[in-house]
Amino acid sequence: MAATFTILGSSSGLPQAARSTAGYLLKHNGRLTMFDVGGGVTSSFLKRGHDPLLVDRIFISHTHPDHVCELPLFLQLIYLKGRQEPLELYLPEEFVEPFRNYIPALYLFPEKLTFELIIKGYKPGTVLDDSFKVDAIANTHLYGYAALIERLKLPNQMSCCSFVIECDQRRLMYSADIGSFDDIAENAGKCNIVIIESTHIDLDQFFQFAADSEVERFILTHLGDADEVRELNQMAEKYGVTNVTTAIDGLEIEF
Repeated sequence: MAATFTILGSSSGLPQAARSTAGYLLKHNGRLTMFDVGGGVTSSFLKRGHDPLLVDRIFISHTHPDHVCELPLFLQLIYLKGRQEPLELYLPEEFVEPFRNYIPALYLFPEKLTFELIIKGYKPGTVLDDSFKVDAIANTHLYGYAALIERLKLPNQMSCCSFVIECDQRRLMYSADIGSFDDIAENAGKCNIVIIESTHIDLDQFFQFAADSEVERFILTHLGDADEVRELNQMAEKYGVTNVTTAIDGLEIEF
């Protein structure tokens, strides 16, 4: 049975009226797994007719607001829906303690929830190996904060990961935000489908890679306004690539 990966939010970090920020949904064997829960993603999830009680686990790539801001709201949704089954929440290790301290401030007391919230801090490597596999690949997206973190003596570890999802011998990469295309090039070339953010990469480098690649399909996400999307589509025409498209909220990809 084919897996389906749905783009719930395709906006860049600048919120837009017509797009939600980062959020993605894997459907496999009738169950759901979420990757990032940015602004507007909860409504987008419901608009597409998905059942929140079928979500088994949630992965967060990093803690920028456009990737994590609606995580508490989604937990509230499944609590109000009367969830009974445990929920697994995969967070960058640096975020586990802050998140545990944060949710009581929102009155989402673990003791009051109708379900067990299992919080797992993850590092790069194989994060899940069940009916499908998830590998977390460290990238350099947050490294630009290093000097400030050192100067202020902050505990931040600059953790951000891309994910490779393997189902039934097919592989999909969700890049999340990256520091440069070099962060994922090697792993991307081994995947059938690559969903890649367009904000922080050298676009000429990417389109040349796509033109030379055997990857079946690249989908550019983390998009700006209509003019930016138009420019991306024009670049695809310039490079003569037919395996690159731009994302829209609600796009479903079978792999």
